[in-house]
Amino acid sequence: MRSNFSYRVQYWALLALGASFRLLPRRIRSAVGGCLGQVVYLIGIRVRVTEQNLMRAFPSLPRNAIRMTVRRVYCHFGRVAASFATVLTLRRSDLGKWIFVEGTDVLDEAVRSGKGGLVFSGHLGNWELMGAICAQLGYPVTFVVASQSNPYVEELIDRYRQRTGIEIIKRRDAIRGVLTALKRGRLVAMLIDQDAHEEGTFVPFFGTPASTPRGPAVFHLRTGAPLIFAHSARLPGDRYRIQVSRLDTAGCADTDEITARMSSVFEAAVRKTPEQWFWMHRRWKTRLPESSL
Repeated sequence: MRSNFSYRVQYWALLALGASFRLLPRRIRSAVGGCLGQVVYLIGIRVRVTEQNLMRAFPSLPRNAIRMTVRRVYCHFGRVAASFATVLTLRRSDLGKWIFVEGTDVLDEAVRSGKGGLVFSGHLGNWELMGAICAQLGYPVTFVVASQSNPYVEELIDRYRQRTGIEIIKRRDAIRGVLTALKRGRLVAMLIDQDAHEEGTFVPFFGTPASTPRGPAVFHLRTGAPLIFAHSARLPGDRYRIQVSRLDTAGCADTDEITARMSSVFEAAVRKTPEQWFWMHRRWKTRLPESSL
C-alpha cells in the first residue's frame, strides 16, 4: 500500500515538473535543470560510484579533474532530465536551429532496403531528444526499453515517447517484437551501455571487460539488417549535434566480435564528451567468471 502511494506521488511530481519545464524558454529550462543536477550532486546521490567509474576509465586523470568532471556529469543530466517532457514540443523546424543531424543518408538507406535497421546507442548526450527528432523527421523509430519499478512513471515515460511518434517494445518481448519491427522496415533502437548481467557477453569497455547486451549483434546476424551507431552531444548554447553512421561488420560472423566493435565505437564517442555519459551506473558490476580469466 505504501509503495503504491509512493509511486503515485512520484508520478504526479514528475507530471507537475514536466508541465512547469515546458513553460520555460529552452535555455532557461536547461539552466534550471543544470542547477537541479548540482543539488543532486551536493546531496551525494551516487557521487562515489561516479567518481570510481571515472577513475577506472581515466586512471591518469588528476583527482581534481575527476571531481570537476563529476560535477559536470550531474549538471548535464540535470539538463537532460529537464528537457525530457519537452520532447512533446519538438518540431521539424527545430532542425538546423538548435538540433543538427549528420548521416541521415544512413537511415534513409536502411528504410529503403526494406530490412530496417538496428540502431545502437547509449545514455550519452540526449538520447531521448535524438529519438524524438528522428521520429519527427518521419523515420519509423522503435525503442526497445526496460520496464521501470514504478508502473505509473513507466506509463508516463512511454506515453511521452509514443506521442512523439516512437513505437515501444518492452525488453521482455524483444525477440518477437524486434523481428516483427524489422520486417516492417523500422529503425529499432537499443541502448548497449548498461550492465547486462549474466546474459551479456564480456567485451572491453575503457580497458575492463564489461557485460554488454548481445541482442543487436544477434539480430544483425539473423536478419541482415544493418547496425547503425547514433549518438548525440550537447553543444554550447544548449544546442545538440546528432551523428549517425553505419558499423562495418564485414567479415564478422561472431556475436562477441560484433559486440566488441559496437562497444569500441561507443567508447570513442564517450571519450569525446565524457561529462555527457551516465557514469552513475555500475557499468562493471557483473564480473568476468573466474573460469574465463
